[in-house]
Amino acid sequence: MRAFLLLLLLFKIAFSEEYVYSNVLMLPSHLKAIIVSKSHQKLIVVQLKEGYPVVLDEMVSITGLRFGDKIQKGDMRTPSGVYFPVSFKPGYTLPSYYGEGAFPLNYPNALDKYILRRTGTGIWIHGSEKKELLFFSSKGCVILKNGDLKKLSNYIFLKKTPVIIQERFLRLPVSEYKKYQKKVLDFLEKWKDALLKLYNGDTEVLYNLYSPHFYSKYGTRYDQLQIYKKNLYSVGGNKPFVQFVNSMAFIDKRKNGKEYFAVYTQIGFLSGDEIRTAKKVIYLSADSMKILTEENF
Repeated sequence: MRAFLLLLLLFKIAFSEEYVYSNVLMLPSHLKAIIVSKSHQKLIVVQLKEGYPVVLDEMVSITGLRFGDKIQKGDMRTPSGVYFPVSFKPGYTLPSYYGEGAFPLNYPNALDKYILRRTGTGIWIHGSEKKELLFFSSKGCVILKNGDLKKLSNYIFLKKTPVIIQERFLRLPVSEYKKYQKKVLDFLEKWKDALLKLYNGDTEVLYNLYSPHFYSKYGTRYDQLQIYKKNLYSVGGNKPFVQFVNSMAFIDKRKNGKEYFAVYTQIGFLSGDEIRTAKKVIYLSADSMKILTEENF
């Protein structure tokens, strides 16, 4: 009897813990994030409040005719990943198929191009002239009703609002969600420390944060290290300086079980005798916490 009561108590504890939408780990308070679930044919708008994601809005969103992750141009699939709207195209400049307008996304991103070897372009969030939308009917874009596109546009800041497209919404217990948050925060501290060490000529710490499989627009991890060495240096006895602001972090969980972190940050750093800034997105393996690729944004 005692064993039964103990099991019952554990069952209640396990199922009483709150679950949260977990793709968004870090987000500045002035921004919202858009999460698209392909399997649910729905998107939600979330904001972090007191460190936890809160759903502000939701709407029907239509994705690709074919299931699964996008692999190549013309495969009629919607990609999975973390993207940003880069512009807005008003409806009057487009064929009527696009409704009230479109937000082109930055697909393919660096992870798509250099690590996953995805191809194709032209993935947009756009409206539709139709009053009723047919599920799983797009050529790869995310389609909304015109009224919903107008509503969504109120949440979007170009090149700042993240759009996380997934096979399904990721919901985790709060305790597990906090572990993911800590994992990313710990990495950012290590990354900052490694960048500061460059000023003293120590390159090994930063080099070891990169995966042996790293590749980017600029080449291998060795090539990337040379870029940092060229930019992060001090003259005239100036104190080394590195600062991250407006950082964002997201879980990108794929259908095959692989997990990636996408981390966006604005870096302020001392270069010679002046403070410079760069907007950067890095993509990490969630298993190894090594940088797979990165890009300036």
